[in-house]
Amino acid sequence: MRTGFLEGFELEEEFASSANVHPRTIKRYRDQPNGLPYLIWGGKVYIPTADAREWLLRRVRHPNPTARKRVAA
Repeated sequence: MRTGFLEGFELEEEFASSANVHPRTIKRYRDQPNGLPYLIWGGKVYIPTADAREWLLRRVRHPNPTARKRVAA
């Protein structure tokens, strides 16, 4: 996490490392429609961590508890 002017932003590589994914995965998330928010500053990609958390929370899936479960034959 940065302090000062870029507080609340992480370099894409740092963000990927903290999420235990490859930086290419983060790039794919950025390139999706309504993708992961990011900022390009000085030729480097920064991820706003608070916005990334909100983006991730909007993608949480909840199983339908009333759906009938299939029984394996």
